[in-house]
Amino acid sequence: MIKQEEGHEGRPDTARLIADIQSRPKQEISCRRILVPTDGSGQAFTAVNQAIHLAAVTGAELTLLMVVDLNKHVAAFEQVSLSGYVPSELKISAYQFLADMMHVIPQEIRARTRVEVGTPGEIICEVAEQEHSDLIVMGSRGFGSFHSLLVGSVSHYVLQCAPCPVLIVKGLPDDWDSEDDYLTRQEHI
Repeated sequence: MIKQEEGHEGRPDTARLIADIQSRPKQEISCRRILVPTDGSGQAFTAVNQAIHLAAVTGAELTLLMVVDLNKHVAAFEQVSLSGYVPSELKISAYQFLADMMHVIPQEIRARTRVEVGTPGEIICEVAEQEHSDLIVMGSRGFGSFHSLLVGSVSHYVLQCAPCPVLIVKGLPDDWDSEDDYLTRQEHI
């Protein structure tokens, strides 16, 4: 019998857990559709790169999603009408950005883009359900728990509400030293 280490009382015995998992019938994990929400941050760019690698291995189709968050942009565009129309400049910018991002994705990988308007966390979860996504791959700003308590966290919301597994990718590309908006980092696009 394997002795549990001191201080690990109440935790399952690792050897037994591994043996139990290995004795189960093998199941193939299917990943046909990967949703990749992006907001233009360095962390989101890292997530796009990770999603590209996963799609290359699994043969999955990528859907790059950009959510236009009116709460963030209303002050800049006072022409937002009561009927819910979004200033065309915001949507056009989002589509142009996603078109540029498509150049990063190898031609062998099936990919498409989608732009939606609303609250990012809610929209990401809705799109994941509509698209029958098998996985969501997204970046995290890494503000930590205190900051997310104050202002909320899109990645935290998606983790709690998504209809499929979520992979949160932290970190910036190796040659970046800040959270610059990668819309301005043309050498990566």
